[in-house]
Amino acid sequence: MAARGRRRSGERGGPVTLFLLIVVPLSLIFMPTALVIGAGLIPTAVAFLIDRDPDKTAPMTVGAVNFVGAMAFVIQLWQREHSLAAALAILSNPFAWAGMYGAAALGWGIYYAVPPMVAGFSAMRAQARIDKLREQQAALVAEWGPEVKGETPLQPQPAAEG
Repeated sequence: MAARGRRRSGERGGPVTLFLLIVVPLSLIFMPTALVIGAGLIPTAVAFLIDRDPDKTAPMTVGAVNFVGAMAFVIQLWQREHSLAAALAILSNPFAWAGMYGAAALGWGIYYAVPPMVAGFSAMRAQARIDKLREQQAALVAEWGPEVKGETPLQPQPAAEG
């Protein structure tokens, strides 16, 4: 029981160590890109913080579309001049914010609209299958009688002797 509080030898810091060793140095090297992506993906961070689902489906949905919206401006940054001045110029453009955050809003729309549509479609398919099976059952009952349905006709009871 003494080893209960200790970490296993294979466990180090996990995501925190990965973040500190890889993401932080890369973001310092590619500061303009990190600045645009960091500002553009704020809705994804918010989605991650407010989603209580252990599968984190909201940040995945919102984040995918939000990332595409932010990448459009990162590519613009790369094509022009990869500098802090160019990154700040992009971030001072309200159309860039509208593009990045509009993409996140589209992600939220997908997150809220698609599951009910899929559930409704599945319910319609299930009801159609039930209706088809009931038709088949009615045809069998017509051909073979109610015994096929599990119903047995009333049998005459033998007279009590006595």
